[in-house]
Amino acid sequence: MAINIKNAEVDDLIQRIRQLTGLGPTEIVKAALEREYQEIRRQRRQVQLAQKLPSIQVAAQAKANDFASDALYDETGLPQ
Repeated sequence: MAINIKNAEVDDLIQRIRQLTGLGPTEIVKAALEREYQEIRRQRRQVQLAQKLPSIQVAAQAKANDFASDALYDETGLPQ
């Protein structure tokens, strides 16, 4: 799919980046799109993890409650 950008602000940004980097317009747009794609993926992974955290916390707390301190320490309070 070919694109034709008809936006003066975008064209100006491409030209400024081109002057600083020596990259062509295609490389500049490709790099920007790759960064944006990775950022969107990162944000989605964070949202997915945030949604899973409550159930992870509940499961971890349940496992932590399964451990009895008398199984870890002797009658003097020292590790067994």
